[in-house]
Amino acid sequence: MRPPTRRELTVAVALLLIAVPIWALALDVTGPDYRYETAELSTEDGKLAVDAPRGSDIEDVDGIDCFDRSTFSRRCFYDGGALDGNVTGVNPSIVRVTGYAGDELTRQARTDEYVMLGDEVYRRSTTFVAANESVGMTVELGVERVDAAAALEDVAREEDRVSDTAKTAVRDGSITTNEPIEDADEVLLVDGDYYVVYERGQSIPYPAQPGVERLFETVAVAAGAWLLLRD
Repeated sequence: MRPPTRRELTVAVALLLIAVPIWALALDVTGPDYRYETAELSTEDGKLAVDAPRGSDIEDVDGIDCFDRSTFSRRCFYDGGALDGNVTGVNPSIVRVTGYAGDELTRQARTDEYVMLGDEVYRRSTTFVAANESVGMTVELGVERVDAAAALEDVAREEDRVSDTAKTAVRDGSITTNEPIEDADEVLLVDGDYYVVYERGQSIPYPAQPGVERLFETVAVAAGAWLLLRD
């Protein structure tokens, strides 16, 4: 097999330069990289088990609060305190409500209906007690134990609505992407089982600079065209 001639090498380099806007885009060497991992959720005797890689902390899961075992936020302490009986407190920012004492209020400050305490799942309740101008609104916080499987079914995103990227993360165990996964931190139903895809880390090897990138692409295309015309 004969070695390529000088002209053939020049043409190859020229075509490579002209195609920079295509292959450079495919390489995507600039901008952030998002690394996601997957945790499987399962139930046994009504309790919830989280199978996640060692050292992982799942901070937030849409629909079920207090997943993070490394820290325990103030809101989780309130829920934990309600295990032995409802907790009554005051929210001074709300002084008027539509309803009557004893009515359960729709949670506006937080959207998670369920809370995970230990390996058990509870449904939150907030009941209106009283309200006045000087004190604010007094509410009664409570929790009720529910079957973990029922809670997962209630909050899970059905498989036909799970993104392809999240499905790949579930089936491969992890994935690195150039864009955030839209349904990360949600309970996902995939192949009949429940999972959470969560962000493990983010890196920016080369910050994105669109203006500089377009300039280099223009120079590369011009150099490739010059090489072709010269020969």
